[in-house]
Amino acid sequence: MSDPLIEATYIATRPDRDPEILAEQIAREQSLEIVPELIPDQIRWRYLGRVLEVSRQGEERWAFRIGYPAELASAQAGQLLHLLYGNVSFYPRIRLLDLHLPDALLDTLPGPLGGIERIRTQIGVRDRPLLMTVLKPRGSSPEHLAGIAGRFARGGGDLIKDDQNLVESEIQSFRNRINICTQELELAEEDTGKRCLYLPHVAGSGDHLRRQLEAVKEAGLAGVVMCPWVMGLETAASAAREFELMWLAHPAMAGAFTEAVDQGIASPILLGKLLRVAGADISIFPGSGGRISSAHDDDRAVCRALTEPLGQLRPTLPCLGGGKTLEAAPESRQRLGIDHAVLVGGDLLKRGEAIEAAVRETLERF
Repeated sequence: MSDPLIEATYIATRPDRDPEILAEQIAREQSLEIVPELIPDQIRWRYLGRVLEVSRQGEERWAFRIGYPAELASAQAGQLLHLLYGNVSFYPRIRLLDLHLPDALLDTLPGPLGGIERIRTQIGVRDRPLLMTVLKPRGSSPEHLAGIAGRFARGGGDLIKDDQNLVESEIQSFRNRINICTQELELAEEDTGKRCLYLPHVAGSGDHLRRQLEAVKEAGLAGVVMCPWVMGLETAASAAREFELMWLAHPAMAGAFTEAVDQGIASPILLGKLLRVAGADISIFPGSGGRISSAHDDDRAVCRALTEPLGQLRPTLPCLGGGKTLEAAPESRQRLGIDHAVLVGGDLLKRGEAIEAAVRETLERF
């Protein structure tokens, strides 16, 4: 087998059959999904996954390191996800824990359009973590949302995203809302001399999605928010590439993969490496603390997956979300360094007219 290998490490907890047999079955299920006697020799040599190592990890756990020919990913982030965890998601107590991608595959995947460097260049901030807020709730007037955006920007805030529940069925309503928010941010930039990036949420598929993306480009905005685990990882990745927009990956639905102890996909893989190869410029994940937090994954490991060298791919900006507070936001610098963002939503929005002052005070502590 001369093709470079994608190496995936799975953890099997209380395996329901002999671990050596189970590992072989996973390798075949994920690569060819066919009984051994029906695999022609030339296909077996080129495409069949192979077990590289089986090791015991304790009383109830086994690790399987499986190699898949890189060609099976078909140079698509969505197909890579399918290869790694498609059918095996139905196997009991199998968790994808680690992933190594060969350079030959990384060279075919897009990676971030701009990532950390472009984001920092556009907002002119290089020496601290970034502060993000969210426009919500749904049902608010565009003028109310624009007011939030303007106060945040005048306080020195760095990034604003739409809430993932801000969705319009009519394109003109979407266009009107993002234009009003954009105009308010332009006025704030004139007042302060500092740019705040605004990322509208786009959703759906087909012509409706395309019209939203066209509206974002016409508004002169640099990027969008998408929910890849709802709309599809490859749909999000290809949409952003087609319109040359940066994109923020919202983790809605990702908890179904990450939060079971002995099932699913570890956060550093799902919300880290997979989103980075798909081209996300920003990845939001719960991490620790706040209203929503991950049960057992280390937020430092997610940050490393998003920022450490990975072929020629640019680093993705990690963003801690899930109900973080202004008081706690600056503490992340000691734990994670400066190359990350903190999303503060409700705790900031409740300040109302005092948002500008609250942002300024928080940034002084960053």
